[in-house]
Amino acid sequence: MVSSSVHSLLATEEELSSYRALKVVAASVYTSTPLQLTACNDVTKLTPTCATFVLQQPQQEVLLGGSANTILRALATFAPAKCLLGSSLVEAAQVDGWTSYLWNSLEVPLQAISGVETTAAEMLQADIESALFKLNAHLLYKTYLVGKTITIADISLLCVLIGAAYTEDKLKEDYPHLSRWYDTLLHQPFVSVARQVQISPSKFYNPLHGDGAVALNGAAPPVVPKLYKRHRIRMKELFAAHHAYVHTVVTVAGWVRTVRNANKGQLLFIELNDGSTPTSLQCLLEVPTIPNFDECKACGGAGASFQITGTVVPSAGKQQAIEILAISAVLLGPVYGGVDDTIGGMHYPLSKKTHTLEYMRENAHLRARTKLHSAAMRIRHAMAYATHKFFHDHGFLYIHTPIITGADCEGAGEQFAVTTMLTSDPHTVGVTLPVHKAPEVVAVEDGATSSSKKKKNKPKKTATTTAEEDVKIPGAVDYSSDFFSKRANLTVSGQLNVETHCCALSDVYTFGPTFRAENSHTSRHLAEFWMIEPEIAFATLEDDMNLAEDYLKYCVQYALENCAEDLEFFDEVCPFGEKGLRKRLQCVLAEPFKRLDYTEGIEILQKAVQDGVKFQEKPVWGMDLPSEFERYLCEKVFEKPVILMNYPKDIKAFYMKLNDDGKTVAAADILVPKIGEIIGGSQREHRRDVLMQRCTEMGLDPKAVWWYLDLRKYGTIPHAGFGLGFERLMLFVTGLDNIRDVIPFPRWPGNADF
Repeated sequence: MVSSSVHSLLATEEELSSYRALKVVAASVYTSTPLQLTACNDVTKLTPTCATFVLQQPQQEVLLGGSANTILRALATFAPAKCLLGSSLVEAAQVDGWTSYLWNSLEVPLQAISGVETTAAEMLQADIESALFKLNAHLLYKTYLVGKTITIADISLLCVLIGAAYTEDKLKEDYPHLSRWYDTLLHQPFVSVARQVQISPSKFYNPLHGDGAVALNGAAPPVVPKLYKRHRIRMKELFAAHHAYVHTVVTVAGWVRTVRNANKGQLLFIELNDGSTPTSLQCLLEVPTIPNFDECKACGGAGASFQITGTVVPSAGKQQAIEILAISAVLLGPVYGGVDDTIGGMHYPLSKKTHTLEYMRENAHLRARTKLHSAAMRIRHAMAYATHKFFHDHGFLYIHTPIITGADCEGAGEQFAVTTMLTSDPHTVGVTLPVHKAPEVVAVEDGATSSSKKKKNKPKKTATTTAEEDVKIPGAVDYSSDFFSKRANLTVSGQLNVETHCCALSDVYTFGPTFRAENSHTSRHLAEFWMIEPEIAFATLEDDMNLAEDYLKYCVQYALENCAEDLEFFDEVCPFGEKGLRKRLQCVLAEPFKRLDYTEGIEILQKAVQDGVKFQEKPVWGMDLPSEFERYLCEKVFEKPVILMNYPKDIKAFYMKLNDDGKTVAAADILVPKIGEIIGGSQREHRRDVLMQRCTEMGLDPKAVWWYLDLRKYGTIPHAGFGLGFERLMLFVTGLDNIRDVIPFPRWPGNADF
């Protein structure tokens, strides 16, 4: 009988004897987690995912189904001190990368090679050897795949090699560094124990002491190419593993950066880029080899698109490690930028010379082909992915809040109206909007006047009646015949809506577009932008600040680790970038953010004025701090990000929790160098009576937010959250100065092209 403290691994008899099961057993032994291997022929019916393996936790009915790698990752969380997932965020990302690479580049080909015909088997064998070559090169100066300790990447690779019957001698000749690593891992005590457990009659492992169990979080299965497969190799992958591709034939495709002739026009150098990396690939086309050489030569220059197949060879140039010696070249799309739209580059908007940022915005449909904008978009993708990964891994649910709304979260009144009363044809003439009429006045016997509408006919107010419905100002637009039968706007924030789900699903977040009709032309404002707004249930302002600091640091770390080339471009090459960008970002990670009260911040600013520092405004308690004050605190005083908290209630929104002093609210803003405020958050006011009082103080009729007040009426909870403007995060990470350059199609007053 299995002990109630033992985990059970369920799979078919065949799978329990495979190298895949060995991964799980090895992790179990390494983390001292009791494990029982149990044969089950109907294992695929135990979970909705029809999993190969199922892990049952002790004294729980919950079953975790998935691949061996999924179970392996789960077991790694049981003993975080073992650092099987890496000892830092950087290492965790590297472990993820290597685990996925091993599955796609080694395990899948090894599994498929035995059941295919000779030609296909040869191709798969080439893929396997390429992966082993890359691993051998990576392990040249390393003891383990990642960091200084064993991770699940090492366990996975070891078991794959064992399953494929590789031996030290077999590896030593062609892959000496991999062979040395293999010898190191193979003779680890936990590996010997795991192999014994797998072949023992009981198939049971029970450590002498300890289990280190923690909460179990699921892991996403690896993305395995099944039907979809590119008919080319992305340049990013080609450059990353260029040693493995030398002297092999590959197909690449992309757009021309530059074209030049040599050898009296018999040789053509095409610099091609596919957008996956800032580095372009040089392709060499020769007259004898390329039948359509003249067509390629007359492609029109920069901007033309090609698909080129050729041999990867070491490059003689200093700027690149490899280049392509073309075997065939297909001109997919020439540039019709010549006279009368003939082929040529004369009128191509983005010639290779440097353009101003304003000019690139005017050609926003093409600016993604420039080095600056393509780098910004790759970083934007990375920051969006990092955002979702951060909150998903913390157990948050992603909630889609409405874009069309009748609420104004900020109370600023600067919203875009949504209406169908103007007709869909912009050329319609004589459009008139219905307005509320003045009450009809009739005479009464004593000479006074009275409204013809009797009070007794006034409809009874209900709980859902809003202030806008109650007040009908003569001459104001009557929206009762509009699409929504009331005034509707584009949202300025998803916060109020996402709070409704926080009060039922606990930790949630929203990440979507927001809109403000603010007539501002500054480099910090857009009419359309994206907001990230998490809400934490059963939380205080302290929890909110901790989450915000962790999130911002995670995004910065993710950028440094995964966008190194693009950050280098903005740091050292781009004339519009920021010198010292990477150093500034690294300083964000170096130590905790400084935390201080708003009142203390004002006192520091007032002291600075006394010491001779010149500001455009005088620092006074109760003011909303301008950007120059925010940047002075984090750039000059503390030289690191600052969290300013406990602001005066009169300058903050109605929903922020009133502090015990009655003068301030539990709000916190994160101020960072170069930007100023990047995150604004607060603990929400969960006391219904206080919230209604705050509505009145801020000039907001409580009837307009009746549903928001209901959250405090039915099972209220303390909760908190913050908002981060995604484009401001982009400015912070890229070092660019204008917010219009970090979004694909910027919208500002007077501009809504494309």
